[in-house]
Amino acid sequence: MKESFGHFQSTLLVAIGLMAIADNRASAFDIVKDGRPTAVIVLAETAENPKVIEYAANELQYHIEKATGATLPMAKESELAAIERRYAGSIYLGSCQAARNSGVDASKLPKNSFVIKTSASSLFLAGKDGGTDTPRNDHVDMGTLFAVYEFLEKQLAVRWLWPGKLGEFIPRREDVRSGHWDLTEIPKLMQRSWRLQFGLGAEAWSSESRLYNYTVDVYRWARRHRFIRSYTLDYGEAFNQHNGDYWNRFGKTHPEYFNRLPDGKRQPDPARAYHFSMCVSEPGLWKQMVADWKKNRTKRLPWLNCNPNDTPGKCVCERCLSWDVHRPDDNVSLKAARKAFLAEDSNGESWARHLGSLSDRYTKYLLAVQNEARKVDPDATVTMYAYSNYTRPPMETQLNDHVVVSIASYLSFPYNAETSREFRADWSGWASAGARLILRPNITYGTHNMPTHYARRAGEDIQYAFDRGILATDLDSLTGMWAAQGPSLYVVARTQLRTDKPVDAILDEYYEAFGPAASAVKDYFEHWERVTERVTREKWRQVVDQYNTQDPDGLNFRTFYKAAQEFYTPEVMTRGEELLNTAAQKAKGDTLAEERVAFLKMGLRDALLTLEAQEAYEHYTATEDKEPFAAALQRLDNHRKSIEADYALNLSYVRFQEDATWDRDAIK
Repeated sequence: MKESFGHFQSTLLVAIGLMAIADNRASAFDIVKDGRPTAVIVLAETAENPKVIEYAANELQYHIEKATGATLPMAKESELAAIERRYAGSIYLGSCQAARNSGVDASKLPKNSFVIKTSASSLFLAGKDGGTDTPRNDHVDMGTLFAVYEFLEKQLAVRWLWPGKLGEFIPRREDVRSGHWDLTEIPKLMQRSWRLQFGLGAEAWSSESRLYNYTVDVYRWARRHRFIRSYTLDYGEAFNQHNGDYWNRFGKTHPEYFNRLPDGKRQPDPARAYHFSMCVSEPGLWKQMVADWKKNRTKRLPWLNCNPNDTPGKCVCERCLSWDVHRPDDNVSLKAARKAFLAEDSNGESWARHLGSLSDRYTKYLLAVQNEARKVDPDATVTMYAYSNYTRPPMETQLNDHVVVSIASYLSFPYNAETSREFRADWSGWASAGARLILRPNITYGTHNMPTHYARRAGEDIQYAFDRGILATDLDSLTGMWAAQGPSLYVVARTQLRTDKPVDAILDEYYEAFGPAASAVKDYFEHWERVTERVTREKWRQVVDQYNTQDPDGLNFRTFYKAAQEFYTPEVMTRGEELLNTAAQKAKGDTLAEERVAFLKMGLRDALLTLEAQEAYEHYTATEDKEPFAAALQRLDNHRKSIEADYALNLSYVRFQEDATWDRDAIK
């Protein structure tokens, strides 16, 4: 870890000195003049990854042609002499000899860094590239491509609102100038990741090619927003059957590794098999973890993974309990925990709330494992998620900069002022404890396909994290509700680039794409912002508790559609329709604005049909009258089939989640 972690820390400091805005002393030249090309795109002859250079050249050519109608020619550097006399300027991509002659060299920069520089009649866009795959793979280093995107954003005011051509905002112009550039940009983050949801629910698409096209365009959108995983942080749960497989390996031979439950047994919680917690105070466990790490450690994954399984801490042995430092607001009761556990807590989580915050227990565990690992490597780095009942920062335990904590916090639905306050307290508390932090929220996992607007909250909270020691991002997940939740998804993407723009200015970028309907579209989404803000955590818990008593499968954020009518009432939806109709009226006469407002209508229509289908499903379960549900489901499926090429929503995701409740086979 010494090489990659230490190198990244030092290069961030170097970046502060390297980053500069355009140098007005440099020359600027015409790239397109009066709609005609006046410059040539020059591709590096020997590139670190030729696929990155080719992709970057195509993106540059495409966007300039869309903006001006002019197609810039392309040539390898060795071919330039034959055509350069016809063009006033040259745009060099990658490690060209001309770039090196002008002092432009990105080869010694960190991954995905880039240089943009103008000199005489030359524009250099050169980055640290690597790998052998195309830029569709976010493990590929693509600094040159990112230089192209920086140029397009700053020089042509290009924006990418959602996947597909309709989501491309490329202002028309007759001229394009090179601008005055002398910029070296080094990514602030080790990883900028937003988990994409494609694999399940593929049957919702009419063909494999439709799904493939959507997938490619989402990857393209993500790349344009500079999502990267140069330094992979793919550390999953350390003990489950997919990774360490600890129960199968040690359940019989070393039961002391595992949680002691309130009934005295050391085994998985019967309510959630394989979601067991560990006895984190057990020295034998630490030694076993280090032994596994020593055996399996790789250059790609050098840290020691201490991630618990996706479950609360549950061990009630005396030693683990002695490690706890309770917060003032903890309501700790072992008696209540035991009573709830013995009552066969249905989800295997609620009873553990009576244990209070276990963050000091888990931070002491991190330090204990790290101390054991330092016997192997003095620079050992340990990493862990902070979630469930070890989300809150520790009260007493101090960490160090070789402890990396992924903060899940409660930065998820419901998302309002209460959520933001708690997230910020958690983030600043963990930062003060000395850990390096990864932003790992569930921001976009929450309201299915309902129109939700949490852009201001999310954007400002992400910016808060950037100002306080962020190392990387890992968002779960990009579900792809582009028409219903577009501004929020756009802001979440943009703020991860650490733009200094306030969130309202980023939102204006989105609304600007709707031309004469911009203010009406803003009104429409601010209506959904008010709806979103009204959902308090207490109200959500009441709804969850209500549905859990009525529905054996229960309710959670993934099956939000089951309770959506509690918040998306007929009055709320009617008001949304009225505001969107106003936007459609204002967009008339502007073809592109009309198409984009129609895109938003696809999302609202899908939400309305989903509400109708769920209402019909409830009628079916109460009466066994399946005809209304079958008809409602058919209307919903027909609508989705009619819009699948428009990317209003990710059909795979909604189908997969809805199938957890709606039995389509039973109504055939």
